Amino acid sequence: TLEFKSPVKQVMSCRHHEGDAETDKIYILLWNGMLYKCTGAMLMDPEVANDALDLKVAVMEEDDEDEDDDKGEYKGFCVFGKKICIYGNDGLFTADVKDD
Repeated sequence: TLEFKSPVKQVMSCRHHEGDAETDKIYILLWNGMLYKCTGAMLMDPEVANDALDLKVAVMEEDDEDEDDDKGEYKGFCVFGKKICIYGNDGLFTADVKDD
């Protein structure tokens, strides 16, 4: 069981995408706006301990260093190919997916 400092709002798998967009990544959006990614095969493997996961921050606001702030301003997100699109109270934001 993974535990975060804020409740999970949305989870998205890119494992079903085809072509260049296919990747074994799972994205997890928390209520506080933090967006994490990890490898799906590692997350699904019961032999891989939580501290061994390649869980990384995928997108973080430049002025938001406080992971405990439960603002809830992001309503959801979508990942396809090399782009992440996040929508929320202030509009639509896009970012590039970083290669690992």
